[in-house]
Amino acid sequence: MNSSFVAEKLARMRRAALLREAEVDRLARQVNPTTGGRGGVAGLFGNPLTYLFLSSFVILFVGMGLFPVLPVYAAQFGATRTVIGVYFALMYAANAAGSMLTNRLAGWLTHRGLFVAAGAAGIPALLLVGQATALWQVMVLTSIVWFCGGVLLALINVFTGLYAGNGSRGKSFSLMFLAFPLGAIFGGTTVSGLIAETSYYTLFVVLAAVWAALPLVGVLRFKSRHDSKARRRAMASQGAPLGPVFVRLLIIAVVSALAINIGRLGTALSMQAQDFAASDIASTATVSGLLAMPAVMAIGALSDRLGRQKFLMVSFAAAAGGSITLAMATELWMFWLAATLTLVALCTNGALLSALIADRLPASSMERGLPWIHGMSPIAGTVGFLGIGYAMDMWGQGVVYVAAAAMAVLAAMLLWSVGQARKSQSYRSSGAQTAVAPIGKTA
Repeated sequence: MNSSFVAEKLARMRRAALLREAEVDRLARQVNPTTGGRGGVAGLFGNPLTYLFLSSFVILFVGMGLFPVLPVYAAQFGATRTVIGVYFALMYAANAAGSMLTNRLAGWLTHRGLFVAAGAAGIPALLLVGQATALWQVMVLTSIVWFCGGVLLALINVFTGLYAGNGSRGKSFSLMFLAFPLGAIFGGTTVSGLIAETSYYTLFVVLAAVWAALPLVGVLRFKSRHDSKARRRAMASQGAPLGPVFVRLLIIAVVSALAINIGRLGTALSMQAQDFAASDIASTATVSGLLAMPAVMAIGALSDRLGRQKFLMVSFAAAAGGSITLAMATELWMFWLAATLTLVALCTNGALLSALIADRLPASSMERGLPWIHGMSPIAGTVGFLGIGYAMDMWGQGVVYVAAAAMAVLAAMLLWSVGQARKSQSYRSSGAQTAVAPIGKTA
C-alpha cells in the first residue's frame, strides 16, 4: 500500500514538473518565437539578441566613426572652436531627446514601427550631410542622425530587456554595450581610410548605405506577437510614476555619466595640451577598445551570478580611477590606462544599470524606464561639451578630474543607500528572520 502510494505521488510530481517545463518553454517562445529548438549557427542567426547587437554596432560604427571627423568637417564651413562645442552639445541634446521620447513615440507607432521609422529617417539625413553647403545644414542634419540614433539605441535597450532571460541580463546588456569599443575601432578605421582616399561626399554615401541595414532588420527580424499589447501599455502608462527607487537610480545614472564623460572628453584635451601627436591621441581609442572588451563581458556575466550592485561599484571605481590617472598622466601609457578604465566604466555602467532596471520593473514600467536611463549619458555629454573646457580654463585640469572622481564616489554612495533602503523595506515587510539578497542579485 505504502509503496504504491509513494509511486503514485512520485508520478504526479514528475507530471507536474513536466507541465511546468512545458509552460516555461511556451512562454519563452511567446517572447522569442524564433529561437526555440535550434542551436549552432541556425540558433545564432535566429536569436533576436544577435540582430540587436548588429544594430547597435551599425549605429555606433556610424556615430563613433564620425565623432572625431565632424569638427574638421564643420571647420570647412567656418566653424570656430566655440561653435563646434555648441554644435556637439546640440547633437548630444538631440540624442538625449530621442532616448527620452522613445516610449511616447512607440505609443503611436509601436516599438517595431518606431525602429523602422528611425532607421529609415537616418538614411536621407546622412546622404544630405555630404551635400551640405552651409554650417547650419550640417548641424541640423547630423542632429537628426543623432536623434534617430538615440531612439534606436533606447529601443535596443528595451528589446534586450524583453528578450534576455532573468539570469543572463547582465551578459546580454554588456554584449550590446560592446558595440561602443567595436564601433570606435572599426568605424574610426573605415572613416579615416575613406577620407584619405576619397571625399566627404563618398564617406556619407557609404555610411548611409551601412545605416540602411537598420530598417531592414526592423522589418525582417523584429516581429513581435505582442507589439499591439506593448503599444497599449505604452499609451496607458504615460503618466504612471515609476517609483522612488527608479528616481534614485536615475540620479545615479546622471552623476556617474557626468564623471565618465569628463574622463572621455578630457583624455583628448589633456593630450592636446601636452602636445601629443594626433596618431598618439587616436591610439587611445584602439588600445582602450581592445583592452576593455573582455573586461566588459566578464563583468556583465559575473553580475548575473553575484549581483549587480557589486559590479556597479566596480564600474564607479573604474571611472574614479580613470579620472585620477588623467590628473597625473604625462606618458602615453598612462593615457591608455585612463582611456581603458573610462571605457570599461562607460560600458559596464550603462549595461548594469539597464539590467538592474529590467530586473526590478515590470514590462510596462521597464519600457518607460530604460529609455530614460539610456538618455542620461547624452545629457551628461551635453553638459560636458558646454562646460568642461570652461571649467578647465577656470580651475585647471587637475581640479576637474578630482571632481569627476568625487562624482563617481558619490554615485557609489547613492547606490549603497538604495541597497540599504531596499534591505530595510524587506525586513519590515517579511520580518527580521528573512534573508534578504542585495539589490541587483538575481535568482
